[in-house]
Amino acid sequence: MRNNKGFSLVELIIVIAIMAILVGVMAPQLIKYIEKTNVSSDTQLCDSVKTAVTTAMMDPAVINATTPGLPASDTDITMSTFTTAGAFKTSVEEILGVTCGNIDTQLKSSAKGVGHVTFRIVGANSVHVWVTCSDNTGGKDTSAGSTSNDIYVD
Repeated sequence: MRNNKGFSLVELIIVIAIMAILVGVMAPQLIKYIEKTNVSSDTQLCDSVKTAVTTAMMDPAVINATTPGLPASDTDITMSTFTTAGAFKTSVEEILGVTCGNIDTQLKSSAKGVGHVTFRIVGANSVHVWVTCSDNTGGKDTSAGSTSNDIYVD
């Protein structure tokens, strides 16, 4: 009687085929979960920007500075183009730990390279922050001025 050790070629091909089917089924789900994680990271970035802007607005050193650079209420300010020099911008950058011009590079979701972190001061102490061109599932909306599909922190 022969003592065969190992697997036959047919057995190996069957195992590889089963693994390929499993990968084909699981890959789309994995990609979806990765994008959800990236959108969650972008939401946390928006929350950090909101905290930084709110803190800077309430800082007595910023308010009493000769050039605070506080943006006008109800005006959309894109962080990457926020160039108004002054105590307000300096305070926001110190709190965030990154310059305003580089904040868009922190985006992780599909909005990266397309979206921009934008904020608006509403009233005396309220701030709205969002990432344009992205929805809460990471889908892109590249239409100009679209705010219906944004990652939004209120």
